[in-house]
Amino acid sequence: MSPRWWKGNRFVKMINMNLFIAPFINALFGFYYLFGNFGIAIIVVTILIRLVLLPLVWPSLKSASKIRELQPKLKKLKEKYGSDKQAMAKAQMELYKQEGVNPLSGCLPQILQIAVLLIFFSAFNMVTMFAQGKGDMGKINTNLISSFRVDESFKFDLSFLGGDLALTPANLFSQGASLNWILPVFLLLGSGVLQFFSAKLMMPNPKADQVVVKSTKDKEDDMMGAMRTQSMYLMPFMTIFIGWNFSLGLLLYWFTTSALMIAQQLVVNKVNKK
Repeated sequence: MSPRWWKGNRFVKMINMNLFIAPFINALFGFYYLFGNFGIAIIVVTILIRLVLLPLVWPSLKSASKIRELQPKLKKLKEKYGSDKQAMAKAQMELYKQEGVNPLSGCLPQILQIAVLLIFFSAFNMVTMFAQGKGDMGKINTNLISSFRVDESFKFDLSFLGGDLALTPANLFSQGASLNWILPVFLLLGSGVLQFFSAKLMMPNPKADQVVVKSTKDKEDDMMGAMRTQSMYLMPFMTIFIGWNFSLGLLLYWFTTSALMIAQQLVVNKVNKK
């Protein structure tokens, strides 16, 4: 089959749209009907997403927690093998295997989070465009189940805690209304703080990491230790910077997701210690 057929085939496009985006659109509409508030609908949908992803993410969170707890043993290996990188790498992999740890598993939660964010972003944009009168009602109804479909008289309210969930923090600040500052400031700063604690929970213990770095003369260890520490402080600022141009609805999703990820990691850490 030629690429032109794949790109232009309506059936394929419809399957791609319905398979990934439609469930999110239906969930947002369904909980909006139930609670009468779009912000609450976003929070509930986010919680459901985390619950659905939990079986996939749980093993990765466990491995990340175990790697964090293995820092004292890794320190001893560093002291034993010194600059012999080949022997150190072999001993490290044997330790991971013995402890049932996959060092690459920590990437999965981040990949899943980004993938779901992109799909949610598309669904959220379709819903907000429709709510603002800029979207195609027929396109929305195509993705909705029969009991959720809307007509021209339907009104969708995007307000939540004094802010419009379709607007970005930059939009709200430009309006100059002090009441509108509360929600974007809370979501922006809150997302940054949660990102910091989430990174801190997923990373090796900073004090143990510094001990490992100081116990070896390898400059590569110094660089890796510095990069881990810098990323822990840099990511919150990146979150705030990127979030400045995110709509409040997406920031609410990101804030809720970050809070739930921290809660999940705390539970995993507690289970591993026991």
